[in-house]
Amino acid sequence: MIRNYIPSDENAMLSLWNTAGCAMGYSPLTEEKFRRLLTRHPNFSPEYTFVLEENDTVLGFACGCTGDGIPKGDVRGYVSCVILSGKADTDENTGLLLSALEDAFRKAGRIYSAVTFFNPIRLPWIIPGTPGHQHNNAPGIALDIPLHDRMLSLGYRESTRECAMYLNLSDYETPAWVAEKEEKMAREGYHVDRYDPTRHVGLEEMVNALGNSMWSEEIPAAGKAGMDLLVGLKDNTCAGFTGPVYPEETGRGYFAGLGVAPQYEGHGLGTLLFYRLLDREKQVGSQYMSLFTGEDNHARFIYLGAGFRIVRTFGVMLKEL
Repeated sequence: MIRNYIPSDENAMLSLWNTAGCAMGYSPLTEEKFRRLLTRHPNFSPEYTFVLEENDTVLGFACGCTGDGIPKGDVRGYVSCVILSGKADTDENTGLLLSALEDAFRKAGRIYSAVTFFNPIRLPWIIPGTPGHQHNNAPGIALDIPLHDRMLSLGYRESTRECAMYLNLSDYETPAWVAEKEEKMAREGYHVDRYDPTRHVGLEEMVNALGNSMWSEEIPAAGKAGMDLLVGLKDNTCAGFTGPVYPEETGRGYFAGLGVAPQYEGHGLGTLLFYRLLDREKQVGSQYMSLFTGEDNHARFIYLGAGFRIVRTFGVMLKEL
């Protein structure tokens, strides 16, 4: 049967995560970390978590979230994960779990079910071809697991595709042409520096011009907190950003994103910001970098030029309820 989660399901869900979930590519988790990332997460709710049970044994679960405090959470419910044991991993059981979750979203007045990076429940996965390096979130469903095609057959569509890219920083050296580019840009008044609120102006305005609510919340706050934040500057005015810069507990260099305000595009700031970010992440002890970019995003060529490689592709999924 399909039923809502109860606390006594937690151990069975953790066991499924560390077996069937790891076979899907997720990172293995301790009990403490599983609780922190999922069952004790502020946005976790039994109302949007369902288990597949047979003869008192939990064989699978689906977890989602929604809420007005989540980006687009007033109209969307977000699917966080769908995991089934090997013997229960069928098209039918996937459909049953997703249908239960979608019905819960409908009852809450949501009109879409989605798998996107806006989901605040962030679940880590192992980067293929690495010594256990992991990325801290997925923006969709990986094309290399059965769940992707099953969701398409159940009425989901791909709104876009995102490429996961990876670079081992021990292999990274800044190309000589970057310094030459930096000198040329400096003659035009453009440069990259650590953000200093006593010298630099317009950080919040620049980020707001990029139209990304998550950046508008994170980047000015990082600047006010004195974090190691790299900005692209036109004279002393903030024209772009990347950062904040620090190694995560996994060894991954944190990457919030990269943006240049529209009026300052075309001068090479985005490229320079990214190479200086790689320099700085290596200096502070980060072991590797991983990031997502749209399959059609021209920034992908900046990343490839820096030595990144595409390691996995994800479909951003959306279904009208």
